[in-house]
Amino acid sequence: MRTSHRAALAAAVAFAGLSAAIVPTNSAADTAFTDQAVRAGLTAAQADGLRQRVDAYVDATGGRRIALNKIAVKGGTILVTVPGETYARELNGPLDRSVPANALAASCPYLYFCGWKGSNRSGDQWNISKCGVLQEIPDGWNSGGSWQNNQSRGTQAYMYNKNRDWIHTTPPAPYGPVNGDWGPVWYVQAC
Repeated sequence: MRTSHRAALAAAVAFAGLSAAIVPTNSAADTAFTDQAVRAGLTAAQADGLRQRVDAYVDATGGRRIALNKIAVKGGTILVTVPGETYARELNGPLDRSVPANALAASCPYLYFCGWKGSNRSGDQWNISKCGVLQEIPDGWNSGGSWQNNQSRGTQAYMYNKNRDWIHTTPPAPYGPVNGDWGPVWYVQAC
């Protein structure tokens, strides 16, 4: 049960004059998520913020969470940045405290087209590789941003507007990262 649903349920219970003690404050899924986040070295506030952002992407894309901050979406993945940090990073294993969290942007895997919400590979990262399919960029990526074409040598990616009209072809891979503007882009075809 998401936070907003818990709040609505608590309000309904309070309105009915019932004890709020019967309203669950945390589901098993929320507890498991928080436990994983703490093991990854995140604070409780970071864990809560990350969970909310991951849930928002899952709701918007119909994807599913496959790691603490990674979501499988049609044809690719979204790697969500930890609140308070600049760059997306994998949180699957134990936290390596010898590398500062904001030291490096996550790399773009070979054979993928990667996009970042912010400039200079900052913010949430979207990786796609399926050829011949228009894939919608993540919700909320309305301006700024950056991307990298790290597909097989010579492969080009194609960008389309809201009406699915072609607006840009990337230079052949490997190319980037480059700062750009997601504003006019609604869809990307990796190849």
